[in-house]
Amino acid sequence: MKTKLDIYFRLLSSFVFLFLIASCAQHTKFIEPKVELLNLGVKDVTFSHINYDAKIRLYNPNLESLHINSMEYSLYVNGIRLIDGAEQVDIEVGPHEEAVIPVRLSGSVFNVIRLISSMQNAKDVDFEMKGTVAGIDTNGNYFSLPFSEKGKLDLSTLNPGVPLR
Repeated sequence: MKTKLDIYFRLLSSFVFLFLIASCAQHTKFIEPKVELLNLGVKDVTFSHINYDAKIRLYNPNLESLHINSMEYSLYVNGIRLIDGAEQVDIEVGPHEEAVIPVRLSGSVFNVIRLISSMQNAKDVDFEMKGTVAGIDTNGNYFSLPFSEKGKLDLSTLNPGVPLR
């Protein structure tokens, strides 16, 4: 015979189970953002490192806003990790909108020398920028999204007399 305590326990268990199912259903799966490195410029050079200032254009392809709190990123050229950076930011990127985020980057002088020596007779170079953006979605859930952008730069199209912007 079932007691009132059994009935209350089953009823409470059912509510807890339904609450857990409902909270899991609200967790959004995001598409990785698209990124582009802009305005890379040398800030200063030390014996071992080169510090850069740059901007990253970030496009949000999702149907919901991304509130971004932090970013980590690396740029690889011809397979050599050239520069790295990490930023604490506070930026909201609306659905299908983009934001330009100023960033600081740092790289090893040794890696720049390795890159230059690997490019002696190169006609083009491969590059890849990858990292993660992290923050809170509109439901208050934490997210961490990887991003990656690959390409090839044709060195014959560069005009050495014109500075890069």
